[in-house]
Amino acid sequence: MEQHGNNHPKNVIAIIPARFASTRLKGKLLLKLAGKPLILHTLEQAKRARNVSRVIVATDDEQIFQVVQTSGNEAVMTSPNHQSGSDRIAEVAMTLPENSIIVNVQGDEPLISPRTIEKTVDAILVDETVDISTASEKFETFEDLLNPNVVKAVTDASGFAMYFSRAVIPFPREAVMIAGSLESVRTPFLLSRYKKHVGIYAYRREFLLKFTRMEQTFLEKTEMLEQLRALENGAKIKIVEVDESSIGVDTLEDFERVRQILVSQTVTFREATIEDIQRIAKVHVESWQRSFAGLVPQEFLDNMSVAKRTEDFKKGFSQSSFYKLFIAETLVAGIVGFADFGKSRGRQSFDAELYALYLLPEFQKKGIGTGLFRLCQREMAASGFKSMFLDSLEISPYRKFYEKLGGRIVGEDKHDLAGTEYKTVIYGWSDLGNYE
Repeated sequence: MEQHGNNHPKNVIAIIPARFASTRLKGKLLLKLAGKPLILHTLEQAKRARNVSRVIVATDDEQIFQVVQTSGNEAVMTSPNHQSGSDRIAEVAMTLPENSIIVNVQGDEPLISPRTIEKTVDAILVDETVDISTASEKFETFEDLLNPNVVKAVTDASGFAMYFSRAVIPFPREAVMIAGSLESVRTPFLLSRYKKHVGIYAYRREFLLKFTRMEQTFLEKTEMLEQLRALENGAKIKIVEVDESSIGVDTLEDFERVRQILVSQTVTFREATIEDIQRIAKVHVESWQRSFAGLVPQEFLDNMSVAKRTEDFKKGFSQSSFYKLFIAETLVAGIVGFADFGKSRGRQSFDAELYALYLLPEFQKKGIGTGLFRLCQREMAASGFKSMFLDSLEISPYRKFYEKLGGRIVGEDKHDLAGTEYKTVIYGWSDLGNYE
């Protein structure tokens, strides 16, 4: 169970610019969604991205600062005089290591998908010529296409940005001639040809610092889009297409839409693939660090490593003996829990062993853990196993959960965590066919 420090291929740091003042919905970042302030939902989504090593909220407001700090996350107070989010994150970036990748995640997007962040980051990690990476998605409605508040992106054949605009660009001349006006064009094929810009950016730190010192340009001032300043100054901006939409919260109507989505999140269960492993490792580390704080040595929690856990899960997948790994996920949050099992390791009286079952704290006490547990038991029974056991820390807050699911104490053991010995309790299930 020894863990080592995180090992990311690049120092990837997500910074969330967070102002309290907003034109249409004052104090929106502190409005409660599903029991917690909106800004914390955005922060947690950013932390779930597999290739992000650190998340910082950059704010000019003491209330936001305190909310983030109290939640156990990182916040930095910045100048109240910044004109844009880029300027605010640049102030923080100046204090960060050279050659870092800085990701600008908008604070008012509590539903932003971790996979959108991952794809944006990957685009800049794999190509050293990229100065900025960002994202686009497909348009779903003509109303959005015609809306000047929805930005359109134009790319070349290699996916690099040629232009961003509030106008419908490129202008569909022939379609307009046939329909009589732009507003009358309703061709689904035409709609599919346009790219809707997603407001997330990954910068090379040194380019970000240079960019925020540049003078505003004519195109930027005309369209009120600061990414045009970068294009006018020769920046290479890579645009990746993403599949999962987000909702920026600008109005009470937006807020209510997001609230309904969070309340009605559907959880699905499936067997994991090798592509899921790094996200599973992140859930494992985060659930330990948040659930066992104050119960086990902080040194142990601080040294838990996503990279190490990723390698351990890969070994499980590659081993020749029986092994299965299942996940619970939602459309918005992605993977929120997992459980894995295999042949018994050392207890002769039990056929199978449940190696781990972990959920992010905000998804506990919703029946998800029970769903994962029962899924594993059914799979064990279907694979010919008659009985199973698991090993739990004696101080674990989840022992009642195992007892409620029929586990009985059949023994004890011990584990060493950062040099401290802890007792463990062995729970057994002698008949897997009796726990439906």
